[in-house]
Amino acid sequence: MHFSRVFLTGMLLVALASHSSADSFRVRSMTVVSLDIANPAPASVELGYNDAVGIVFPLDTRFLRGVEIEIRMPKEILEYSGSMAYGLYTQPAPAPAPGKIDYRADQLALQTLPSRIATVIQIPLQKNHRLKTSPYSTVLSAVVNPSSGPLVLRLLPVMKGLPENIENLIFHTRIKPLLADEGGFTLKLVYPGEEQSPVSIRVDETIYNIAEDMVILPPGTHQLSVVSEQYRSEVRMFTVEQARVTELEVALKDTTPLLFLAAPDTAEIFVDDVQIENRTIPLQLSPGEHLVLFRIGDYELTRSVLAEKGHDYTVSMIVDIKVTESR
Repeated sequence: MHFSRVFLTGMLLVALASHSSADSFRVRSMTVVSLDIANPAPASVELGYNDAVGIVFPLDTRFLRGVEIEIRMPKEILEYSGSMAYGLYTQPAPAPAPGKIDYRADQLALQTLPSRIATVIQIPLQKNHRLKTSPYSTVLSAVVNPSSGPLVLRLLPVMKGLPENIENLIFHTRIKPLLADEGGFTLKLVYPGEEQSPVSIRVDETIYNIAEDMVILPPGTHQLSVVSEQYRSEVRMFTVEQARVTELEVALKDTTPLLFLAAPDTAEIFVDDVQIENRTIPLQLSPGEHLVLFRIGDYELTRSVLAEKGHDYTVSMIVDIKVTESR
């Protein structure tokens, strides 16, 4: 009896595999699962012996390297070796939707389910996916292009003599995205004027042209430096998370020297003989020597500042009262 079952299974699989890659099939029901990279938690689906699930990819699949499907067999069917198979299909028509049961799609794989509790299948979505078959999971050799549309997983019986309650048995299935071990970084530069002078952009000592492109980086903390002869150097630390894009905006400043002034409210301040009325904002200086004068009543204090491009200066007038005791 056991021999006849195995023989029948093999014959059916050969017949199915010999068909054209485009198959027409009918399912009892169709469930739809949408993968979400921002929330990569597995989706749980309960499938019957002739049910299917449509796996919909997100619009942005840059960090999606594969899909993992785990099918758990009901214990009642474990003794029926080779009785059930799974089929994987691409480019289904119509698009998977609840209530639709007739489909035509390109067959990607068709394989019997082994007689064990769990079967794990990984479907690569990138050429350099780095997924490997192990004793616990099988990696398909074909690479699926997510832009070709949803992926369909179908369960189907491939032998006679199944349990009488086969229509009531549940195959607990978990589907989850396999994320790339990297993230993205984009930089937006805000220039101080309409003209944009060249800048040198480095991330971790590597030069990039990230003013136009996204940089792919490993997760963790990274250092950005923006250097130019026309703007002040800017250094930032930023963090990249797995399968996420970090966006950073840096406002560039020109190299005009800035002078910050601090003095009591009763003091008058002059820079190069010009009285400064608003001391809350920095004063732009031309490169060279400048004279700062503080005046409170008849008391005056002067300081000289030698301004250089790309440097800021602070000149403060501090009024102090000193108390001494004498005998």
